Amino acid sequence: MSRSVMMSELSWDDYRRRLADEDAIVLVPVGAIEQHGYHLPLGTDWLIATYMARRAAEAVGGIVASPITYGSRSQIRTGGGPHQCGTTSLDSQTFIVLVKDVLKELARHGARKIAVIDAHFENRFLLDESCFQATRELQYLNIDDVKIFKMQYAEALSQETREKAYEGLVFPGRDFEHGGIFETAIMIYAHPDLVDLSKVPDEDLPKFPPYDVFPVNPDWVPKSGNLSSGKHATEKRGELMVEEIVDVIVKSLQTEFRQD
Repeated sequence: MSRSVMMSELSWDDYRRRLADEDAIVLVPVGAIEQHGYHLPLGTDWLIATYMARRAAEAVGGIVASPITYGSRSQIRTGGGPHQCGTTSLDSQTFIVLVKDVLKELARHGARKIAVIDAHFENRFLLDESCFQATRELQYLNIDDVKIFKMQYAEALSQETREKAYEGLVFPGRDFEHGGIFETAIMIYAHPDLVDLSKVPDEDLPKFPPYDVFPVNPDWVPKSGNLSSGKHATEKRGELMVEEIVDVIVKSLQTEFRQD
């Protein structure tokens, strides 16, 4: 049997030993339960975060903690908003405390190198607060040798790779990539059985005003919930992006945790 990198598949003693003897990096995937149109599953964000974390863990000898599947509230202009059925979000305070508690528990059991891998844009600044509060409270407990790394999985994609991945297409801009080519191609490569391209509609890009209103106005968003079309997504486009993203994550982990 090959050695699993998934924390949920390890016995408690195997997990303890790998933390103590190998000083393993523990990667925490964070995503959301959020609509991604008709063709992608509600779990797209946490599935991508977990896939990226697993690939990185395999490269650095790390361990992937159970994913945090619920995320911060979907916003109209980046995620299509909270109104579609199935988009199940946490209040900001709940999310911050949930992630903070998980990080503290990992440290309490011996993890000293922790990496948060985020795949939901709206989580970004709340995760900053979770990581800050966790390190501060660990210091109160005299646990001051923990380092927490935090990264959006798609933080960096080279211009060259983006041009290849979008060859023949127009890149709509990162804010419009919800359910579009980027996420769809990655899911085709990582989880092809969960993608149904026959359900991708032809819709115009939304024309958002330069402000938000509350309660949200569902009419601002295309009916599918996508902010751009994923109909030209392919496995090859996904492979180009995924392999570079994994490489960036791995090299970033090696740099921050000083692995050769």
